[in-house]
Amino acid sequence: MPRDKSLTLEKIIPCAKNEFLDKGFERASLRTIAADAGMSAAGLYRHFESKEAMFDALVAPLVDTYLRNYKESMQRNYALLDTEEIKKFWVISEEEGLQYVNFIYDHFEEFKLLLTRSDGTKHQNFVHQVSEMEVKEMTRLMDELRNRGFSVKDISQDELHMLISGYVTSIFEVVIHDYPREKAITHVKTLMRFLYPGWIKAFGMEGIV
Repeated sequence: MPRDKSLTLEKIIPCAKNEFLDKGFERASLRTIAADAGMSAAGLYRHFESKEAMFDALVAPLVDTYLRNYKESMQRNYALLDTEEIKKFWVISEEEGLQYVNFIYDHFEEFKLLLTRSDGTKHQNFVHQVSEMEVKEMTRLMDELRNRGFSVKDISQDELHMLISGYVTSIFEVVIHDYPREKAITHVKTLMRFLYPGWIKAFGMEGIV
Protein backbone atom coordinates (compact mmCIF):
# COMPACT_ATOMS: atom_id res chain seq x y z
CA MET A 1 0.00 0.00 0.00
CA PRO A 2 1.26 3.54 -0.71
CA ARG A 3 2.36 5.56 2.29
CA ASP A 4 -0.01 8.17 3.66
CA LYS A 5 1.79 11.42 2.86
CA SER A 6 -0.19 13.35 5.47
CA LEU A 7 1.06 11.01 8.20
CA THR A 8 4.64 11.42 7.02
CA LEU A 9 4.20 15.20 7.00
CA GLU A 10 2.88 15.07 10.57
CA LYS A 11 6.18 13.47 11.56
CA ILE A 12 8.32 15.99 9.68
CA ILE A 13 6.70 19.20 10.95
CA PRO A 14 7.49 18.84 14.68
CA CYS A 15 11.01 17.58 13.90
CA ALA A 16 11.64 20.55 11.62
CA LYS A 17 10.25 22.99 14.18
CA ASN A 18 12.50 21.59 16.91
CA GLU A 19 15.58 21.75 14.70
CA PHE A 20 14.90 25.34 13.60
CA LEU A 21 14.15 26.42 17.18
CA ASP A 22 17.34 24.80 18.38
CA LYS A 23 19.74 25.98 15.67
CA GLY A 24 18.03 28.67 13.62
CA PHE A 25 17.36 28.45 9.88
CA GLU A 26 20.93 28.81 8.65
CA ARG A 27 22.46 26.16 10.93
CA ALA A 28 19.54 23.72 10.84
CA SER A 29 20.34 20.36 9.25
CA LEU A 30 18.01 18.58 6.87
CA ARG A 31 19.81 15.35 7.73
CA THR A 32 18.97 15.82 11.41
CA ILE A 33 15.34 16.60 10.61
CA ALA A 34 15.11 13.52 8.40
CA ALA A 35 16.75 11.28 11.00
CA ASP A 36 14.43 12.55 13.73
CA ALA A 37 11.45 11.92 11.46
CA GLY A 38 12.69 8.40 10.69
CA MET A 39 13.34 8.92 6.99
CA SER A 40 16.08 9.76 4.51
CA ALA A 41 17.09 13.33 3.65
CA ALA A 42 16.00 12.62 0.07
CA GLY A 43 12.57 11.73 1.40
CA LEU A 44 12.13 15.27 2.73
CA TYR A 45 12.25 16.63 -0.81
CA ARG A 46 9.08 14.75 -1.66
CA HIS A 47 7.35 17.15 0.72
CA PHE A 48 9.48 20.31 0.57
CA GLU A 49 11.56 21.58 -2.33
CA SER A 50 14.07 23.31 -0.04
CA LYS A 51 14.94 24.06 3.56
CA GLU A 52 13.42 27.53 3.20
CA ALA A 53 10.16 26.02 1.93
CA MET A 54 10.10 23.89 5.06
CA PHE A 55 10.68 26.92 7.29
CA ASP A 56 8.03 28.85 5.37
CA ALA A 57 5.51 26.08 5.95
CA LEU A 58 6.00 26.55 9.68
CA VAL A 59 5.55 30.33 9.82
CA ALA A 60 3.63 31.46 6.72
CA PRO A 61 0.18 30.45 8.09
CA LEU A 62 0.89 32.51 11.20
CA VAL A 63 1.99 35.54 9.16
CA ASP A 64 -1.18 35.33 7.04
CA THR A 65 -3.39 35.09 10.14
CA TYR A 66 -1.50 37.92 11.82
CA LEU A 67 -1.98 40.26 8.85
CA ARG A 68 -5.64 39.32 8.47
CA ASN A 69 -6.36 39.91 12.17
CA TYR A 70 -4.59 43.25 12.05
CA LYS A 71 -6.60 44.49 9.08
CA GLU A 72 -9.85 43.32 10.68
CA SER A 73 -9.03 45.11 13.94
CA MET A 74 -8.28 48.35 12.08
CA GLN A 75 -11.60 48.15 10.26
CA ARG A 76 -13.40 47.75 13.60
CA ASN A 77 -11.56 50.74 14.96
CA TYR A 78 -12.36 52.96 11.98
CA ALA A 79 -16.04 52.38 12.72
CA LEU A 80 -15.56 54.22 16.04
CA LEU A 81 -14.23 57.47 14.62
CA ASP A 82 -17.37 59.57 14.80
CA THR A 83 -17.54 62.27 17.48
CA GLU A 84 -19.52 60.19 19.99
CA GLU A 85 -17.34 57.13 19.76
CA ILE A 86 -13.83 58.61 19.46
CA LYS A 87 -12.97 57.96 23.12
CA LYS A 88 -13.81 54.27 22.70
CA PHE A 89 -11.18 54.01 19.98
CA TRP A 90 -8.38 54.16 22.52
CA VAL A 91 -10.14 51.87 25.00
CA ILE A 92 -10.66 49.20 22.35
CA SER A 93 -7.08 49.64 21.22
CA GLU A 94 -5.96 48.71 24.74
CA GLU A 95 -8.26 45.68 24.80
CA GLU A 96 -6.98 44.52 21.43
CA GLY A 97 -3.42 45.01 22.64
CA LEU A 98 -4.06 42.38 25.32
CA GLN A 99 -5.76 40.09 22.80
CA TYR A 100 -2.64 40.54 20.68
CA VAL A 101 -0.43 39.28 23.50
CA ASN A 102 -2.62 36.22 23.98
CA PHE A 103 -2.46 35.56 20.24
CA ILE A 104 1.33 35.66 20.44
CA TYR A 105 1.36 33.15 23.29
CA ASP A 106 -1.09 30.86 21.52
CA HIS A 107 1.52 30.67 18.71
CA PHE A 108 4.65 31.26 20.76
CA GLU A 109 6.98 28.83 18.99
CA GLU A 110 6.08 30.18 15.55
CA PHE A 111 6.74 33.74 16.73
CA LYS A 112 10.03 32.55 18.22
CA LEU A 113 10.99 31.23 14.80
CA LEU A 114 10.02 34.49 13.08
CA LEU A 115 11.72 36.78 15.56
CA THR A 116 14.88 34.89 16.49
CA ARG A 117 15.52 32.06 14.03
CA SER A 118 14.64 33.43 10.58
CA ASP A 119 17.98 34.91 9.42
CA GLY A 120 18.58 33.76 5.87
CA THR A 121 14.88 33.53 4.99
CA LYS A 122 12.39 35.94 3.45
CA HIS A 123 10.95 36.40 6.95
CA GLN A 124 14.11 37.81 8.52
CA ASN A 125 12.77 41.38 8.33
CA PHE A 126 9.41 40.52 9.86
CA VAL A 127 9.58 43.22 12.57
CA HIS A 128 10.49 45.89 10.02
CA GLN A 129 7.66 44.76 7.74
CA VAL A 130 5.16 44.90 10.60
CA SER A 131 6.38 48.38 11.51
CA GLU A 132 6.06 49.62 7.93
CA MET A 133 2.54 48.20 7.72
CA GLU A 134 1.57 50.00 10.91
CA VAL A 135 3.11 53.27 9.68
CA LYS A 136 0.86 53.09 6.61
CA GLU A 137 -2.21 52.36 8.75
CA MET A 138 -1.39 55.14 11.21
CA THR A 139 -1.00 57.57 8.30
CA ARG A 140 -4.36 56.41 6.98
CA LEU A 141 -5.87 56.87 10.46
CA MET A 142 -4.64 60.47 10.68
CA ASP A 143 -6.07 61.22 7.24
CA GLU A 144 -9.39 59.66 8.26
CA LEU A 145 -9.53 61.78 11.41
CA ARG A 146 -8.88 64.93 9.38
CA ASN A 147 -11.57 63.95 6.88
CA ARG A 148 -14.01 63.70 9.81
CA GLY A 149 -13.19 67.24 10.91
CA PHE A 150 -10.64 66.59 13.65
CA SER A 151 -7.54 68.74 13.93
CA VAL A 152 -4.58 66.36 13.90
CA LYS A 153 -0.95 67.40 14.21
CA ASP A 154 1.42 66.57 11.39
CA ILE A 155 3.77 63.70 12.21
CA SER A 156 6.48 62.95 9.66
CA GLN A 157 6.92 59.45 8.25
CA ASP A 158 10.33 59.24 9.93
CA GLU A 159 8.82 60.14 13.29
CA LEU A 160 6.01 57.64 12.83
CA HIS A 161 8.46 54.90 11.93
CA MET A 162 10.56 55.64 15.01
CA LEU A 163 7.56 55.61 17.36
CA ILE A 164 5.93 52.53 15.87
CA SER A 165 9.17 50.56 15.61
CA GLY A 166 9.73 51.19 19.30
CA TYR A 167 6.22 49.98 20.12
CA VAL A 168 6.40 46.85 17.95
CA THR A 169 9.88 45.95 19.18
CA SER A 170 8.81 46.40 22.81
CA ILE A 171 5.91 43.98 22.43
CA PHE A 172 8.02 41.36 20.69
CA GLU A 173 10.62 41.56 23.48
CA VAL A 174 8.36 39.22 25.45
CA VAL A 175 9.07 36.49 22.90
CA ILE A 176 12.77 37.22 22.53
CA HIS A 177 13.25 36.99 26.29
CA ASP A 178 10.87 34.06 26.84
CA TYR A 179 8.59 35.83 29.29
CA PRO A 180 5.80 33.67 30.72
CA ARG A 181 2.35 34.75 29.51
CA GLU A 182 1.29 36.51 32.73
CA LYS A 183 4.51 38.51 32.90
CA ALA A 184 4.06 39.47 29.24
CA ILE A 185 0.52 40.71 29.90
CA THR A 186 1.76 42.86 32.78
CA HIS A 187 4.57 44.18 30.58
CA VAL A 188 2.20 45.15 27.77
CA LYS A 189 -0.31 46.79 30.14
CA THR A 190 2.52 48.98 31.44
CA LEU A 191 3.63 49.70 27.88
CA MET A 192 0.14 50.77 26.82
CA ARG A 193 -0.36 53.00 29.87
CA PHE A 194 2.87 54.69 28.87
CA LEU A 195 2.28 54.94 25.13
CA TYR A 196 -1.39 55.75 24.58
CA PRO A 197 -1.34 59.14 26.34
CA GLY A 198 1.71 59.91 24.22
CA TRP A 199 -0.12 59.02 21.01
CA ILE A 200 -3.06 61.21 22.00
CA LYS A 201 -0.69 64.12 22.67
CA ALA A 202 1.26 63.48 19.45
CA PHE A 203 -2.03 63.60 17.53
CA GLY A 204 -2.95 66.86 19.29
CA MET A 205 -6.24 65.40 20.54
CA GLU A 206 -5.91 65.97 24.31
CA GLY A 207 -9.10 68.06 24.48
CA ILE A 208 -11.16 65.53 22.52
CA VAL A 209 -10.22 62.17 23.98
